[in-house]
Amino acid sequence: MSRLAVSLLLTLALCFGIGLSAQSTTPGTPPAASTPPTASAPASPAAEPNPKDEAHRTIENLGPQLNLTAGQKAKLEPILANEIQQVHDLRANTSMTMQQKQAAFQQTLTADHSKIDAILTPEQKTKLAQLHQQQDAQQQHTQPPAATPQPPK
Repeated sequence: MSRLAVSLLLTLALCFGIGLSAQSTTPGTPPAASTPPTASAPASPAAEPNPKDEAHRTIENLGPQLNLTAGQKAKLEPILANEIQQVHDLRANTSMTMQQKQAAFQQTLTADHSKIDAILTPEQKTKLAQLHQQQDAQQQHTQPPAATPQPPK
């Protein structure tokens, strides 16, 4: 799958407020765009936003930036809501390892790529890739450097 294809789906599903892991972020800092599922403790069902509502908010946020038509929004929303639900399910699943969660998430990306790709115009795909690159750059500036492990004494 091409980088653009992954960018399309990751941006829709994750860049705009949907994360696979519970992350601590500072106010105004978006969650990581390509965060894989983690084996973190599941959030309570009340803490998880409704997938349909979250998908609607995400599409409404992206709509003006990508010049999405009403028809495109209507087609993208159920795809995104399904992915959000799958993300919630993965987060809540305590029987899967991190690798299993990542594999399941990758399957979701692959399955929905062609659906999203068929909905967006070439110009929208280009704009979405630009938004993804901008977010990547922003995250690199806002994330603290990784701690280097100290050798044992």
